[in-house]
Amino acid sequence: MAKVGILGGTFDPIHLAHLAMAECAAEQYRLEKVLFMPSKYPPHKMDRRLASEQARCEMVRLAIAGREKFAFSDFECRRERVSYTADTLRLLRKEYPEDTFYFIVGGDSLFQMESWYRPEEIFSEAVILAASRDGASVSEMRKQADRLENKFGGRIFIVEMPRMNISSSMIRRKIEAEEPAAGYLPAEVWRYIQENHCYGKGKTDDRVD
Repeated sequence: MAKVGILGGTFDPIHLAHLAMAECAAEQYRLEKVLFMPSKYPPHKMDRRLASEQARCEMVRLAIAGREKFAFSDFECRRERVSYTADTLRLLRKEYPEDTFYFIVGGDSLFQMESWYRPEEIFSEAVILAASRDGASVSEMRKQADRLENKFGGRIFIVEMPRMNISSSMIRRKIEAEEPAAGYLPAEVWRYIQENHCYGKGKTDDRVD
């Protein structure tokens, strides 16, 4: 039985805070591996264009290359439908019934999960690891975690990590404005973005409809 972390998202683009979240979660909760799982059609981002699926997947592969505990998963990209976390976890459970899944989220998501699709299934299928990367205090997060556990059951633990003021939207805005953004990304990802014009002028994208 393996302890498997799952870090999902659009990764538009993947950045250093994503990697730090996964590293801290794996170290603090002794995960054997962390799956980086790009979303094909994220339900909360249906109103904007994304970099192409191929580009987002390739950036993830480049970002985690050579990191022993990190692995790329196209599990959600292979499904031709909106990527709901509850569905993904249920299907993973069927495929890997002996594994224990740890779903890694940012602190902001911990305060939004109650409104997600079938939250009770999410909490029943995976242990939640909430990372304090975006300014929420550990005490505030623990209070919210206790409330969710009382309402839905399941287990929620806090991942402590350095505060990192990095987001994919910030990086995209900087690139659009032709401001420096390289310091927020793995070097290989920044090189890929430049070579393939993923953002800014001449960008390639997928329309999320």
